[in-house]
Amino acid sequence: MIIHTVFVTFNRLELTKQAIESYLETVDVPHTYMVVDNASEDGTVEWLIEHDHPAILLPENRFPGFATNQGWWVAPAEATVLHRSDNDFRFLPGWCETLAAALEPADVGQVGLRTDEEEMHAEWNVGGNCAIKRELWDKGLRYDERPWGDAYPKGWTEDSLLSPAVLEMGYPWTRVKEPCIVPTSSEDPNDPYYQRTWDLRGILPRRGTRRR
Repeated sequence: MIIHTVFVTFNRLELTKQAIESYLETVDVPHTYMVVDNASEDGTVEWLIEHDHPAILLPENRFPGFATNQGWWVAPAEATVLHRSDNDFRFLPGWCETLAAALEPADVGQVGLRTDEEEMHAEWNVGGNCAIKRELWDKGLRYDERPWGDAYPKGWTEDSLLSPAVLEMGYPWTRVKEPCIVPTSSEDPNDPYYQRTWDLRGILPRRGTRRR
């Protein structure tokens, strides 16, 4: 497995630091990574530049679907797995082996990096932190690039469309069998970041509610 990871960032610098630093401390397979920043205004851009992280700095917030596609476009030719990570997860030691085991069946096309229990047995998509086999990208799989809001039904995002697209290409999707990432966001309903996010997605700010 040769993995190319795209970190999608928008503000929340302290979470971004945890995500990238824990990734670099635990990734133990051949890899490359790219940070695609959606016009952060909290010092994220300056931190990425100061620490020489490979980055695509978007001039405006184009949301995760567009950002991930941009990051996957620049994956090296030898990459066999394309991975997306939001900036609110911390990676655990051994996550590469866990992911590789889930991707091992020849027909599996997409793997979510959270277990079925962690995703509350959601049946519609694997979630945002996920990986696909490179062959699907080469066959034309792409994230929907529309911004969150009126373009989607309430509660839906680009994730809601990618897993069904994987199935339509003839590949089942699955999730890892053991925990390998840990969420770092508080989802505080009083935090303006989450208030805006939930408003755009048309969801209620309640912990434990599954969101597409």
